[in-house]
Amino acid sequence: MYGLTSEGYRLSVDLAEKAQVTIVDELLQMAMDVDAAFLKKNPSLGELMSGEPLLRVKPLERVLGDAQVVFFTPRLRRPAEESLTEAGTKLRDLSKYLSSGVTLVNTLPTGPGGNSENVVTVEKQTGLKIGSTLTYAYMPLRPRDPKPGIVAVAGEREKSPLEALGIASNSQNVFSAEIEYASTVLGIATASVIQIELARKARESRVSIQSGREIYLDELAKYIYELKAIQAREEAGESVSYLAGATLKSLENFVRYIVDETRDVLKEKELKASRTKITLLWTLDHYEMRADRIQMAEGIKLRLKDYVTDVEIVAGSKTRGGAETLDPLKHNVIIVCSAEDYDYLKQAKKGLRNVETTVLLATPALRRD
Repeated sequence: MYGLTSEGYRLSVDLAEKAQVTIVDELLQMAMDVDAAFLKKNPSLGELMSGEPLLRVKPLERVLGDAQVVFFTPRLRRPAEESLTEAGTKLRDLSKYLSSGVTLVNTLPTGPGGNSENVVTVEKQTGLKIGSTLTYAYMPLRPRDPKPGIVAVAGEREKSPLEALGIASNSQNVFSAEIEYASTVLGIATASVIQIELARKARESRVSIQSGREIYLDELAKYIYELKAIQAREEAGESVSYLAGATLKSLENFVRYIVDETRDVLKEKELKASRTKITLLWTLDHYEMRADRIQMAEGIKLRLKDYVTDVEIVAGSKTRGGAETLDPLKHNVIIVCSAEDYDYLKQAKKGLRNVETTVLLATPALRRD
């Protein structure tokens, strides 16, 4: 696993019973072996790393040189479109260590045609040829999900090591897999945009609408990286590019709607900035491959600081401490960003009875609870 990420770690859990698994921290350029027993004892990467474990490390060159299958699961942290460039740079760095006969599995989604660019990079860096001395597979992983929906292999040998790991190709070729995954992403994303925009019109007209299941910001922001990748691969003016771009713009606007609604709460309740605390209740995974949700949370926090200096991003599980999480001497505006965090908050309400709170749900309707 080239990349110390939650998706790569959870994929390791699935594969450890079938093969020797080594995880590479590409930031520290170190590798560590993990086995099924270790992974069973430490099922969460976040919890494992917070405990500062002492792990036996191995030379990066030897690990990657001996590997039969390398999964590309990088941890991207550059902002906005720079993350696409960062992904290319990390793939180029990885390619320097690949040897003849290896199967490289790209788990990072691309736009249609994006893997052809990756293949050129890999062949240039290795001097190997996909189809003869190198196998390339595309297996895009959804955010926080180690179960691939689509798998495609280019230059597959008769006995693919992926099959031995229980991973079988289910798409005609890499390009068809790119189209299938992009279609799924655009379908989900555009449906979210419809909810955001219609809910906005309803709020402006002061009417209520039945929108079915409430979708929180955490889910709305799920495919930002994919949308950027799709947009980057399409010519300006193309319908697919327009859909991806319109979706990204709508998500940007939704962030502004959240900030505006929070400002309205402050005005309506006549809250003084010095007597107010805003808590962004959002359980973020700081080890997931994409950093979009983390960056969005920080962006909202920065915007809210224009109105209130005391703004904090808090995981919902911390509300178990009741009033200890909030400020009993201030009015607490809580912006709930996921269904999971809302469940935590409902469980903690008994401990919040003596704390002044206003709860704003970060869903298209921006309902106050």
